[in-house]
Amino acid sequence: MMKKFYQIIPVVLFAAALFVTPVCFFLQEDKEFSESENRYLATKPAVSFLSILSGEFMKDAEEYIDDQFPQKDFWISCKSDFLRLLGSREINGVYLAKDDYLIEKWLAAEFDEKLLTQNAEALTEFALRHPEQKTSLMLVPTAGMILNDKLPEGAPMFDPETAYDIVLRNLEGIYYMDLNTLFASHREESLYYKTDHHWTTYGAFLAYSSWCEINGCSAEQNEFEIRTVSEDFQGTLHSKVLGTHCAFDTIELYVRKNESPYSVRYNFGKTQSDTVYAPERLSQKDKYQVFLNGNHPEITIETSQTNGKHLLVIKDSFANAFIPFLLNDYETIHVIDPRYYHGDVDEYIRDNNINECLFLYNVKNFCEDRNISDVLN
Repeated sequence: MMKKFYQIIPVVLFAAALFVTPVCFFLQEDKEFSESENRYLATKPAVSFLSILSGEFMKDAEEYIDDQFPQKDFWISCKSDFLRLLGSREINGVYLAKDDYLIEKWLAAEFDEKLLTQNAEALTEFALRHPEQKTSLMLVPTAGMILNDKLPEGAPMFDPETAYDIVLRNLEGIYYMDLNTLFASHREESLYYKTDHHWTTYGAFLAYSSWCEINGCSAEQNEFEIRTVSEDFQGTLHSKVLGTHCAFDTIELYVRKNESPYSVRYNFGKTQSDTVYAPERLSQKDKYQVFLNGNHPEITIETSQTNGKHLLVIKDSFANAFIPFLLNDYETIHVIDPRYYHGDVDEYIRDNNINECLFLYNVKNFCEDRNISDVLN
């Protein structure tokens, strides 16, 4: 009798799930935005004869069900923990590495040599058009490159040295800053977050120190007050894994002591601030947006300096943690993100008296960004 009872339990649970899930769908309110995925979610698709006939309705309905599935994050987290217990070393394109690091998977098959060559050539053409200004390129190595000893044994990973070789072969008139050797010598320190693909503020500080060596700036760590603003950060890689086993990261701000006043204008002056930090973002899932309030098409920072130096930073999100270090070094700092900016860069340079330009990208992003050549050409 007891044997039959235990045999019927899975059937009852399965039947209950079939009944409860549609009821939950009917009762719950649709979510507009997913904090864990940092994106807007699909809404109920409109029904029409043409959409059914074309198959568009079924496609939209599938996206809607996937996005609005009841307690989706909870079930993904359960799956992640279960796979880890079974010995999985990779979940959803993220390696479960040593010392609680999550490291983004990057395979050779994903590398587009033609696109990378195109991006490097676009930088060269840009620099040759503007010989009057100093143009620099800073490529931030990936965590998988610097922390390769933490990867699971035998885990496939693209060797970015191939990408660096292609970039250097196609650069002309640009000062290239090598961070690989610097970061390799500090690999035992906290250069990258454990649950996010970005570098830490300390990693950005090391890069700034290297920048200062060739630009005559000051970069002593004791010049800054280091403020811990979060100890429970779980970033983009955690969002892909969502396991209860994931670590928590600490976010620090390096604020220069006796810092002079400055002002920040976002998106051609549509919004303004007196700080490069956005503490309100610390209450959200993507706490990295505390730096520069996230990504914007254009930012202008006016400092109290009067040295006639006007810098343009063309960048990805890695630059957001780096730019605050520059506040004492330039009269104005202008920032353009090619993913969102659609203006004429040459015209922007003329209008703002730019006399120095820095391209700052994570090497993987630089290999994959299809907006760089469009914006620069």
